[in-house]
Amino acid sequence: MALTDGTTVLVRSVEPCDADELAARYQSLSETSAYQRFFTVMPRLSDQQVRFFTEVDHRDHEALGAVETETGQGVGIARFIRSDSEPNSAELAIVVADAWQGRGVGFQLLRALLRRAREEDVTTISAEVLTDNHALLALLRHFGSVHTEVSGTTTTATLRLPSNPDLGR
Repeated sequence: MALTDGTTVLVRSVEPCDADELAARYQSLSETSAYQRFFTVMPRLSDQQVRFFTEVDHRDHEALGAVETETGQGVGIARFIRSDSEPNSAELAIVVADAWQGRGVGFQLLRALLRRAREEDVTTISAEVLTDNHALLALLRHFGSVHTEVSGTTTTATLRLPSNPDLGR
């Protein structure tokens, strides 16, 4: 997929063999990016976290990674995890490597993830984000009307997925 600057990335499923790359990419995130994703800064991901993030079933827990085609380096990841109590709803999380932010990686990842969500009968995606994370809130709005509920420093943003398979065009 071509980014806004013409660079190409491959968006593909995350698999267990991606564990080492995922752990390394986490360590290269700035404190700001790590905090925006996890609401805390950890020196590294635990082995249990890495397994959770890479050993997904691709139905109730989907994870897609963006890989820079020339180097094979991971540059972003997006995932949804289906709600146990509301099977048509899922929680969204996304992170993009600092040097790749603002280039369209998040857009391409989210578009592909939302397509996968629709394939798995997910109709509503929610994300808990820091209220000042305007970039993620704007990204979600590319794909439709976003309902937000602010609670202190966090916002729950909910997007009802359009039925259009060409999400976010």
